[in-house]
Parts: sequence; C-alpha cells; structure tokens
Amino acid sequence: MKTILLSEGDPASINYELLAGSLPTLRSLSKTNRIILVRGNHKLVAKGFSEVEDIPKGNGLFSFKKQYLSREEISKIKLGKPSEASGRSAFQALLSAIQIQKQTKGASLITLPLSKEWVIRAGISGFRGHTETLAEEYNTPTFMMMTGKNLKVIPLTTHVPISGVAEELTRVNWSELILAIKSTKLLKRPKICLLGLNPHSGEGGKIGREELDILIPKMELFRSANLRIEGPIPGDSAFLPENQKKFDLFLACYHDQGLIPFKMQEGKEGVNVTLGLKFLRVSPDHGTAFAIAGKGKADPTGLISCLKLVTKAQS
Repeated sequence: MKTILLSEGDPASINYELLAGSLPTLRSLSKTNRIILVRGNHKLVAKGFSEVEDIPKGNGLFSFKKQYLSREEISKIKLGKPSEASGRSAFQALLSAIQIQKQTKGASLITLPLSKEWVIRAGISGFRGHTETLAEEYNTPTFMMMTGKNLKVIPLTTHVPISGVAEELTRVNWSELILAIKSTKLLKRPKICLLGLNPHSGEGGKIGREELDILIPKMELFRSANLRIEGPIPGDSAFLPENQKKFDLFLACYHDQGLIPFKMQEGKEGVNVTLGLKFLRVSPDHGTAFAIAGKGKADPTGLISCLKLVTKAQS
C-alpha cells in the first residue's frame, strides 16, 4: 500500500484552503493511496477528509488529529493571525508526521508551509526550517532541490546570512551531496552547472578566491563519481536560455542566487524536494501567506504540483 503523509504546517495560514482547492486531485489519488493529514486538535475543518483517531489501514483520505493544544491555545488559532499556538501546532505536526513516516515503509511526506518565526516564538529555539529538521531527525545530511518543469536548482547553502555563505560553503558535505544526486529518481546522470560565488566567478582570484580555493577543487569529486559538471559559471549568465537547455541541474552557492531565477521561471508550480533521505519529501514553493488566509484567494497549484510529483515518483 502506498502512503502519502501531509503535515498541516501553520493552521493560521492558507494551508486548509490549499487542501480544499486540491480536493479533486486528493480524492482521485486516495483511490490508490492512503493519504493522511497529520494535524493539531484545533477547530479548522479539512474538507473531504475522514477524521480518524489512529493510523488507518486502507486507502482513503484521512485527517489524523493529535492532541497538541490546550483549550486556550485552540481559541487562538484563527485564519490570518499567526500565534505561538499555531507555530507550535505546525512544528508538532511535522514531528508527528516524521514519526509516522519512520514506522511506515516507503511513505512519502508533503510538508505544508509553516512560519519559522512563529515556530521559534512558540519556544522551538534554533529552528531553521523543514530541510534542517529532517536532517536532524533522520541523522543524515539533506539538500534542498527546487524542481520545476524546466529547472532543477540546489542551493549549496540555505538559511544563512550572506556574510556567512563563504564559510558555510566549506562545511558542505560534498560527498553526501554527490551521493544524494546519484540516488534520487528525479535525476538521471544529470549534466550539472556549478555557479560561482563572486561576480564573474572571481576573475581568477581578483574578485575573491572562493572559486579557486573551494569550488574548483570540489568539482573533481563529481568527476570521480562519474558526474558531468561544468563551472564555476558566473551567476549573471548561468540561467540564460542556452544554459537551461544544456544543463539538467544547477548548483547555486546561496539561497537567493538560485531561487530568484527559479521562482521567476517556474512560478507557482515549483516544488521543494529534499535530497539525501531514503524517501520522498516535498513541499510547495511558497510560504504561509497569512495576509490572504481565509479570503478565498489561495492558489493550490503548488500543492497539486507536489501531489503530481509524488505520484510520478511512485510509478
């Protein structure tokens, strides 16, 4: 039996509207999958989901409530109004979904958006995001790969300030990254473009030595692993149309270097995939959108793209 787990993310966000907007797709998939929404014990309704008190055994669309919140906290869960309560529910739902995944062979995980700020304000100090939490919980290096119809981008560093990027690049587990790239079903012997960190990729050390000291030596690891790689290519030209045709995967040195062109190209259909895990974890490439929560403006395209990608990977 195939299982798809959904962690609810922040219940004060647009997530329950995304679920409602994706209901036709969810219902269709539930005929051949056991789809379980892992959520807190607040009053928001997951339309079309059957509420259960334990892990169901058959296919279908299920809402599994966990008792995270007190009565006082439940009263604070309101659409468009994030709180410590909504942040705590989001984080606890993620942890619960992870525990269920560990007990369920081959289960895929879709994580709906949460707010790092409100998770931290809920008392989870040091929280950096889904990708980092998964690395901790599964005790393995993980890597974010943004996946769309035309582009696949891995930011080598994620949620760190620009001032710390160069040092963070020295901490990348390059061997594990290579293994993750070779292991995923979403890439088949890709041709890889490695972006430079500095303008003009450092111009031979005149505008910084990170390319010479960090990036170029690591390219040999890829070649030794029989992976095709070119670079470092300057960030201002890496994503030109001819390069998008030439390369299957782009390695960006920092978050915005890769995600700005990705989001401009892929729009709402982009999917965040976590590499390095032994199962598929994906997330829509957008945030909580608290400002429009409850106003009927939420677009489920990102979640539908996640569901389609999971289904494709299962086949």
